[in-house]
Amino acid sequence: MGLDLWPRDHDLPPRWDGLPVQWSDWSDTAGVIICPPPRRPERCDHCGTTAAPQINVGRVWTDKASAPAAIGRARLHGHRHLVGLITAFRCPQCEHDIVLDPNGAMWDLDETDYTDAGSTAP
Repeated sequence: MGLDLWPRDHDLPPRWDGLPVQWSDWSDTAGVIICPPPRRPERCDHCGTTAAPQINVGRVWTDKASAPAAIGRARLHGHRHLVGLITAFRCPQCEHDIVLDPNGAMWDLDETDYTDAGSTAP
């Protein structure tokens, strides 16, 4: 069982840079085989565990209100358009989350990212 560092409004950020995110379910990465294996096991930057992180993929959507004019009605599905994918990794020990964005940048999440406003770049 993980350490509850703060009460979270949401399990993961409901918005990413102002756009809504639809998260999938958490999956275990322990069965993933990396070849060749890393020389040193990956460690959580916060608690130091080498336990395999959990993974969750989020779909970042635009909506009708925020879609640019170039995205016409024909391209909107359910009044939204897929912008990109983000991937969250959660430490199974301390439950700290990091997110890989569509540009390849890794983001450490803090308590402000789990509110209704979601996560925005500093």
